[in-house]
Amino acid sequence: IDKWREHYNNVRPHSSLNYLPPVVFAERAA
Repeated sequence: IDKWREHYNNVRPHSSLNYLPPVVFAERAA
């Protein structure tokens, strides 16, 4: 689960964030 969660949070693109990983979106939004 941790591996999946890490992949989901850092690698898997999100269409709602213009296909940016959440971590990248958070850095840009900060």
